[in-house]
Amino acid sequence: MKIHYVAFLDILGFKSMVAREVETGDGEYLEKLFRCHEKCMDIFKSDPSLTIIQFSDSVVISRPYEVGEFRGFVSRIAQYQRYLLDEELLCRGGIAVNQHFTNGTFTFSAGLIDAYTVESTTARFPRVVISPDVIDLVCPDKNTPLELLREDDGLYFIDYLGITKTQRPKSLSKTLEIVVGDLNRSNQSSVREKGIWLASYSDALLGTNLTPQKFTGGRVLPVVTA
Repeated sequence: MKIHYVAFLDILGFKSMVAREVETGDGEYLEKLFRCHEKCMDIFKSDPSLTIIQFSDSVVISRPYEVGEFRGFVSRIAQYQRYLLDEELLCRGGIAVNQHFTNGTFTFSAGLIDAYTVESTTARFPRVVISPDVIDLVCPDKNTPLELLREDDGLYFIDYLGITKTQRPKSLSKTLEIVVGDLNRSNQSSVREKGIWLASYSDALLGTNLTPQKFTGGRVLPVVTA
């Protein structure tokens, strides 16, 4: 096995899409997800060192470790995240560096385990989080690549809105409004918090005004002075 960058991505809402597909049989989500898979292959084909495996709602992207290739690796993932968003889909994920082997049908990988752990335990929101070990390797001088943002929880994630904001900006703003609105109307708090996070991210990077008002109702009482 050799040391690789390994990204594990989880397409959010996949279970409900499959349930809808089973119920209606109209092929809408199957076609949409297959388009995303084909786009993923297209985005990464310029780097022959990359390997992509998709199964169910999971996408695994890997390439041999080279410090100078990190920015290209995360930039391509940002393009894939943007394409998902254009299709009104979101993902979250983790990126790690460790030993990894795959031949297309068989995978044996410490890197995949590490990347999955980052996704499942720390990503939480629709963001692709970079393992601290990777940050130490690619940023020994503490100069963080422009492709990353550091959140107030101390985690670095791929700034896919910042990277792609000049690409169809009007369409981007409209899609974000639709996606955030759908998330915020959910009756599940875990889904709504993803919408609030995405709205906050968009407001900070794009200057939108999507973050919902935190408090509503109530009445203003008069101020009593002595």
